[in-house]
Amino acid sequence: GIGPLLEELRQVDPEAAERLHPADEKRILRALEVYLETGEAITEHNRKTQAVPPRYSPIWLGLDFAQRGELYRRIDLRVSLMLQQGLVEEIQGLLADGIPEKATAMQAIGYKEFVDALDGRCTIEEAADLVRQSSRRYAKRQLTWFRRNKAIHWLIRDTGDTGREILENARRIVSDFDN
Repeated sequence: GIGPLLEELRQVDPEAAERLHPADEKRILRALEVYLETGEAITEHNRKTQAVPPRYSPIWLGLDFAQRGELYRRIDLRVSLMLQQGLVEEIQGLLADGIPEKATAMQAIGYKEFVDALDGRCTIEEAADLVRQSSRRYAKRQLTWFRRNKAIHWLIRDTGDTGREILENARRIVSDFDN
């Protein structure tokens, strides 16, 4: 179980062990892996990494839609397109090649739902609806996370805007940044 591994982490990196939730197996394992591979606690590694000045001065550009419904419409369209382009067949091929359905890559949005459908736990259309819903939630979480970054220059796509107009707005921002 994870308990003994958390105890081992507590011995080599008490700060990380205190910070991590006991059920966060992935981060506990990652912290131990870093220590075992480098001899350095992940807490110390992170401190050193954060102390290094950035090499570049990035320009942060974010894309959003003026109407949330347009974002959701495009997500729905993307899911339909993925199905038309053979996503289910791709998943069948991966499973046939021996990729376990519990593999990390198979847990991605769009894969795990269709694995359930292929196993008969739901229909393909129910799986597609779950992918649409999960993708919308993920997009919302991404926007929430990115909005915390005050350095982002937001490009807001309004109904009728073309990709070219968005690109020109981005170019203007970059050009202003260079000057």
